[in-house]
Amino acid sequence: MDLTQTYGFTHCMTGVARRDVTPPAGIYARSWAASRHDVAEGVHRPLTATALVICHRYTDDPVMALVSLDIGWFPYLPDEGRIRNAVLRETGLNEDALLINFSHTHAGPHVNSQISNKPGAHLIESYIDDLTNALVAVIVEARGAIRPAWITYGYGRCAMAANRDFWAPDIGRYACGYNPAAPADDTVLVARVTGEDGAIIATLVNYACHPTTLAWQNRLISPDYVGAMRETLESIYSAPCLFLYGAAGDIGPREGFVGDPAIADRNGRQLAYAAAASLEALPPPASHFVYTGVVASGANLATWGYRPLDDSAQARCAILRHHSTIVPLQRKPTLEPIDPPGTDRSDAIAEAEKALRRRLLQASLGDEPVYPMPLWFWRLGDALLVACPNEAYAQMQVELRTRFQRQPVLVLGCTNGTLGYLPPRNAYGSGLYQEQQSPFLPGCLEQTIAATISELERL
Repeated sequence: MDLTQTYGFTHCMTGVARRDVTPPAGIYARSWAASRHDVAEGVHRPLTATALVICHRYTDDPVMALVSLDIGWFPYLPDEGRIRNAVLRETGLNEDALLINFSHTHAGPHVNSQISNKPGAHLIESYIDDLTNALVAVIVEARGAIRPAWITYGYGRCAMAANRDFWAPDIGRYACGYNPAAPADDTVLVARVTGEDGAIIATLVNYACHPTTLAWQNRLISPDYVGAMRETLESIYSAPCLFLYGAAGDIGPREGFVGDPAIADRNGRQLAYAAAASLEALPPPASHFVYTGVVASGANLATWGYRPLDDSAQARCAILRHHSTIVPLQRKPTLEPIDPPGTDRSDAIAEAEKALRRRLLQASLGDEPVYPMPLWFWRLGDALLVACPNEAYAQMQVELRTRFQRQPVLVLGCTNGTLGYLPPRNAYGSGLYQEQQSPFLPGCLEQTIAATISELERL
């Protein structure tokens, strides 16, 4: 399906701001069970929190805040709830109107208040407080900078990401890594935010690819490929860039699991240049490309040009709505290891790390057999947005964009917390990592997609 001719607009008031959220030196930073170090030794690129605040063109209601945050995940979900509740309280935002999308970098700090006996763990509590204060401050600053704006959306493609469900013939089972035998969704959705003077206020890049270029060998704090992507686009457009992590459960960089930051930067530039090409192809704000007639020359030449949107289209672009729903996901009866027979468990450090993650996941889920997973939905004029806390397979964004192909659809994963994967039904029993890690029973992805379609149709 070719989405590259699908465009859309939001007419609104908007403001943008950024804060540095790089953790202090010496903080506990183990993200990989295969790591042999606990504390980062330096910083590759800074971690940031960037907020885009949106409200109605003619009133102060609704106010919606979209935050792009360089964090991996919160292993103990109540930590995320503590931060988000504080941000809601201090900013006065409606709960459905705050979306904190994690870049999901695997080279960030291990933000887990339940860790106390690891090197650098004594810095985690103060970092949680600092992170909370930074998120409040960046939203308040962005809200104070709002001005009339047009947001223009469009699609492009970037081949940096690849399918990562690889059948490893040497061990006779699936492994998580580059799979050249299967296609990957290479869609990139971009948006350009412009003021009434035509100046670019911000850009948005919604792309599905795990930030796992840097892995267990890496000893630096890093936003992974996202850092170089942002830096490159910001050097082109002189405006902040928000990276919005998509539905990437089965997608990662073709070249990944390395320790060399230069490779992460190269991956980031691939996405930046693909996004820039798509941004350059966007129409001017509040206009569409129409046939304007024939000019007689050596041939009859069909001419096209940009024309302003009519009044009804402009009114549609100013519609802002937000709401949420709950999807009741059936849980697995146990979170015990279900590695295939013959799995090598001789690495005591890795096994201890996996056991700790299972305990924290169980503590985050609670004891009920059904988990009430929230989904958030925004209408931004022509554009639709869905945000999911968990890591859905890319099938979700493909199906949604096929169903609503006349409108830009932003699909966000790892938003407002995350617990695990949403694999397709046919992945269960395969031994895939995502199926093993997921705390949910088969059908979780299909149930989520069906609920999302229903809610987006309401918008």
